[in-house]
Amino acid sequence: MAAKGPIGGIRDWVIYRLVANYWSLPLVAVVAAPLVAWLVLWVDAQGAGRWVYDRGLALLTSADTAQDVAAAIVGVNAAFLTLYWSIVLIVLTLATGNLGVRLVDRWLDKGLVRLSMAGLTFCLVFSVIVFARIDAEAPIALVPHFALAAVLVLAAVNIGMLGVAIHDLGRTMFIDRSVAHIGREASRVAVPVVPTIPYRGEWVHVIAAPRSGYVQSIDLKTIAQELDGHKGAVRFCVAPGQHVLEGEPLVRFEDAAPDDDATLSATPISDFRSSIESTVFQVRLLVEVAARAMSPGINDFYTAMACADQLAAAIAGHAETWVDDGMVAACRTDPRFELPGQDFRGLFEAPLKAFRQSASAYPAVAIRMIDNYARLVALLDSRQTPAGLLAFLESSARELHDEALTRTGFAPDRDDIASAMARLAQRESASLTRKRSAP
Repeated sequence: MAAKGPIGGIRDWVIYRLVANYWSLPLVAVVAAPLVAWLVLWVDAQGAGRWVYDRGLALLTSADTAQDVAAAIVGVNAAFLTLYWSIVLIVLTLATGNLGVRLVDRWLDKGLVRLSMAGLTFCLVFSVIVFARIDAEAPIALVPHFALAAVLVLAAVNIGMLGVAIHDLGRTMFIDRSVAHIGREASRVAVPVVPTIPYRGEWVHVIAAPRSGYVQSIDLKTIAQELDGHKGAVRFCVAPGQHVLEGEPLVRFEDAAPDDDATLSATPISDFRSSIESTVFQVRLLVEVAARAMSPGINDFYTAMACADQLAAAIAGHAETWVDDGMVAACRTDPRFELPGQDFRGLFEAPLKAFRQSASAYPAVAIRMIDNYARLVALLDSRQTPAGLLAFLESSARELHDEALTRTGFAPDRDDIASAMARLAQRESASLTRKRSAP
């Protein structure tokens, strides 16, 4: 449903943009259909049609009837394509209005939708060409029976696929399914990092951003190959998903870089954020869906709670990317690459604050997220997680608790929020007791 992990450089970004849309595959189908139709008609003329007729396998008894049937199939294919495209537009309009416009980037990448459009387009063009080759006044033996059989088979496949495709579109509106997909993708670590001491010397060379926009990805593998002889530190000043202004530092080098163009081509910048930014986009998308679900016009707090659960799963999946104060994230496979903003806090600090600002007005969602923080503290504490991460989670829970109390006037709701925070404190106390009693 979306780009799986970070992409490479500008070439991969352009290829993705050409592929992840609703027009590229149907365009291929439009080009391929005449070629396939010509081939089928040629095979028919070489004896395949006569072979079908001589063995009594022809379904039609007159050329006039054959032409009528072909015309009917053309009309049905055109109606199917129009119907499916209309349903796609309706679903996208309703879904984006209720769930968030940035989900469109994921739905454009759905293979079944693009395949369905390509199949409907192919069948329409193919059937039109075969229909044009039927002479209503010709003898029945000269009718292209083989090509007509191919049209009928494709029509049957079309009908079956249309049911599957419409079912898939209907499931698109089931938001829990999308939230679950996003949560699973957000739980994966896109770029493994390790903490390292940041380089504090002078930077010899700086590459500035050639344009304003959002960094889509950083192809570290390609850059590593280009900088094979570069032994100094390299700091990527802007993480994927962050906005950069034209002229701002993009990459800093301890030593002179061999080729600026190679580094820039491996760091594509786009006018808008998209799913090819990988984890950083998915985490923020969960928060966006949750915030929209909690808006007064939608008021779907159960969807917001589902997003809170998926955020908790993503946090657990990225615990290993935590970097303590005074350190900087570095690429695990090439520690000379400093990656500020691509550690745990770079991924979650701002989104969790945005989630707090929305959830604090919804006691049920605030309580759920505070409980999730408590579960995370208990789970990660058992894995010997850095104390800084546990303190960060406790602080996030405390901030959500405090803001929720200030925005909640109903006494029982305030008591429930306080009880959720008390459960977190009890888990922390139990964990501390276990540590003190351990030999």
